Amino acid sequence: MSSYGPAGAAADAMEAAGGGSYRVCDTVVLVCLACASALIVSTMAVCFRRAFANGYTASAGATAANGRSQCGLAPSALSAIPKLAYRRGAGAGAGWAQCAICLALVRDGETVRLLPACGHLFHVECIDLWLRSHATCPLCRRDVGEEPHEKV
Repeated sequence: MSSYGPAGAAADAMEAAGGGSYRVCDTVVLVCLACASALIVSTMAVCFRRAFANGYTASAGATAANGRSQCGLAPSALSAIPKLAYRRGAGAGAGWAQCAICLALVRDGETVRLLPACGHLFHVECIDLWLRSHATCPLCRRDVGEEPHEKV
């Protein structure tokens, strides 16, 4: 024994038992942990980078494609969309209508808006709230400012 005192005796006893030096197994575990940590960090970095890039390019592309930002309609454009009193059986369909925003049936005499671009029908309160923050139909996502479809 080359060490003196109780601490030295404990170290000598560990070396004699084979526990005083690193084993190959310890080294392998440390290398695996380091690799796993590096993989997790790099994966998170790639995910954040893609999410930021997709969000940025999607909003920039939408603005460029539409020529305006993706916010709601101006009050003047909103008031230009026709309001009408709903009458059961007045249009095509099964004689009933449902507002796709609040999911309630539209009753006779209720004031509704008919979106000219796509022909979808909604309660005035529901669609006005939607169109203040979106410029598209909530059902088909067609731009409300587009020209109506021609029926073939």
